[in-house]
Amino acid sequence: MLKQRKSIVGLDIGSSCIKAVELTRDKYDHIITGYAQVDVPNEAARQEAIAELMRAAKFRSKRIATAVSGKNVVFRYIGMPEMPEDKLVSAVRLEAEKYIPFDVNDVELDAQKLAVATDANGKTEMKVLLVAAKKSVVADHARMLTELGLQPVAVGVDGFALGNAWELGDLVHPGIQDPGRTVALIDIGATKASINILRDNVSCFAREVPLGGQDLTNAIARRLGIEPAQAEALKRDPAEQLSIVQEACTQALEDLGNEVNLSFDFFENQFDGEVQEVWLTGGTALLPFLEESFEKIFEKRTKTWNPIEGLKVRADNVDVEALNQLAPQLAVAIGLAASS
Repeated sequence: MLKQRKSIVGLDIGSSCIKAVELTRDKYDHIITGYAQVDVPNEAARQEAIAELMRAAKFRSKRIATAVSGKNVVFRYIGMPEMPEDKLVSAVRLEAEKYIPFDVNDVELDAQKLAVATDANGKTEMKVLLVAAKKSVVADHARMLTELGLQPVAVGVDGFALGNAWELGDLVHPGIQDPGRTVALIDIGATKASINILRDNVSCFAREVPLGGQDLTNAIARRLGIEPAQAEALKRDPAEQLSIVQEACTQALEDLGNEVNLSFDFFENQFDGEVQEVWLTGGTALLPFLEESFEKIFEKRTKTWNPIEGLKVRADNVDVEALNQLAPQLAVAIGLAASS
């Protein structure tokens, strides 16, 4: 749930771009009081890039909520006897070694109850989402931020940040989401896509797929025989070469779309429901042909999501034009700030 707080910065540390949004709660309003983003060439440059971003943004708060992702984070769906919420995490920890590839003592563990089902024999079972992240990765994130003079207050997971941003959107802009709808939020970054499927604002499925914008860049580079840096620039601004870029990306988009469809199939088999809408975020969501391409692959209503819609903005400290132009990239940062 969204918590009462003053100001906090949601810091989305992507592999090629770092985004930060400062969200301030003022009585009943959620206000964007700061925003900045910076490209980062590699992991070694990450800490200095964050320092540069924080200097440029002039945030009022040094309280930071960030997230971990990738191969050091594991999602598993398990069945357990029904029990009170406050007993869930401790019970899952006892069972975790059966399901995760890490020593249970080496991970931070969380669990979320998704649904309760009754089998043919009348036995009740909970469907539970288990999330495990390596302690060393969480500690590295916290240490890096502390060394920069910042105050890390939460380290979450990208997929759940998407859910928090969606919940915030429903809170500040009632009616934007239809009650009872099942939606898939897909954040496509440079190296992976985060998926979160929600029914009535409750997360029912989360997963990461190791495919993203870099695969599209590589496809363009191969198709046109150009360097990756040139392909990246062309992907961001295809101009009169739009049709060539779209054709070059076709197979990579189909590969990603097929992986997402596997997630839809799993959800629909487990939860007796159907994904009705797909909302796209992340840097790759800025591609002019992405909506159309994915709508054909998914055969579902597919739209680009603006996670800042309904939020107030303090224009004296925010580049409003850049914020609006790049808004689809900010869902994870918004969600991190909203959840802490």
